[in-house]
Amino acid sequence: MTLVLKQLNDFLAENGLQPIEAEGNQFDPNLHQAIAHEPSKEFPEGTVIRQTRRGYRLKDRLLRPSSVVVSSGPVK
Repeated sequence: MTLVLKQLNDFLAENGLQPIEAEGNQFDPNLHQAIAHEPSKEFPEGTVIRQTRRGYRLKDRLLRPSSVVVSSGPVK
């Protein structure tokens, strides 16, 4: 099963499918869908804390945005 999964992932990557990496990056409404905001001392405001659902692009076209939780900055 592992070999079949690797072959499928390689085939999709060769044909232009790219996962969107979101964690630790600035929130981009063109690539990310914010599902929640959380206060965080570690991450500045507007930074993606975690990704709950991975997004994908096919070459230059967005197939599905990443569902993410965004930092609202430190607690005031």
